[in-house]
Amino acid sequence: MRIYIDGVKEHTELMNNDNIDLVFEHLKRIGQCESRSAFSREWLGREESYYRGIQARGHKASVEAQVNLVAKLRSLGMKFTRSEFPLLIKLGDIYLRLYGECLDALLNSAQSDAMNSDCADDRVQR
Repeated sequence: MRIYIDGVKEHTELMNNDNIDLVFEHLKRIGQCESRSAFSREWLGREESYYRGIQARGHKASVEAQVNLVAKLRSLGMKFTRSEFPLLIKLGDIYLRLYGECLDALLNSAQSDAMNSDCADDRVQR
């Protein structure tokens, strides 16, 4: 199934599930990433087989890999939006939009984990 960034409802749902597949597919579609191996290395800061491995096992990306992705999207987005070239500015806007959505998903996940941990601590103390 191919997912496009333009499908906002589906996009938000996937990001809320900590799914980075959408980011990979979008980067691939706009010609910014050619393979899962390149995505692992260049965007997630991991070894070549990392992304394929988590997909095959049905795991979500580690927090570190998600932070690497968010940082790269923000860094390139900021640089490109300062360009004098309209195509780079447009690409920068896309990166910054993806950055915001990835960061929201990451923070929501962290908040949910913290709340679940607090609830577990309360049960143990009783």
